[in-house]
Amino acid sequence: MTLISDTSFNLLAQLAQNNTKDWYDAHKADIKIHCLIPFGEMLEHVSNRLINSPLPLEGSAKTMFRMNRDVRFSKHKSPYKTSVSGLLTPSGTKTETAGMVYAELNATGGWVAGGFYRLPTAQLSLIRQRIVDETSAYQAILDGLADAGTELADIDRLTRMPKGFSDCEDHPNAEDIKRKSFIVRVDIPKEVWLNGDVTGIIAGLARHAVPLIRFGKAALVKPA
Repeated sequence: MTLISDTSFNLLAQLAQNNTKDWYDAHKADIKIHCLIPFGEMLEHVSNRLINSPLPLEGSAKTMFRMNRDVRFSKHKSPYKTSVSGLLTPSGTKTETAGMVYAELNATGGWVAGGFYRLPTAQLSLIRQRIVDETSAYQAILDGLADAGTELADIDRLTRMPKGFSDCEDHPNAEDIKRKSFIVRVDIPKEVWLNGDVTGIIAGLARHAVPLIRFGKAALVKPA
């Protein structure tokens, strides 16, 4: 596996300062060699470490996102992303957006997250209902995360109970029923990318997230 290097970070930092087509075109080959190829190889390496997981997750260059930004409806018109990112999914494709692991490399380090991020309301309702119906199973997932030294990220939470769940104010997981995202997240500092330990960090988070992903996916296959 080709490691992320200081050159990788320097290129992303320079891109942030020179986010133009001319600069990108002049450095496109270097970005491919030092950023895109190593990142894709890293995803494949993590995939190999997850082959025997209860829910194998796969990623490769095919599950990476393009660096070109869609600026048509954005006030921010910089043409390129200043990070490299990609997915690990059960199908090994980018089409699977519900229940996956997302990894990102940027100029200061990066991060990885696994679970469900900002799903449509209809899908969220199915997961919320499963939390209500199978409280013990859901609590076991939370306990497992705590035993691993982590927890669900405290983001994207409604201030009130969502529609259809007003009678769940006293539910033991009431605050989780308000969630719009169910993810586990870990920051990845530069040195972890540089020494190659990043594959272990991402694979570890993926394993911690698997029970959550399986719980949510089981809810999503139920008829509404």
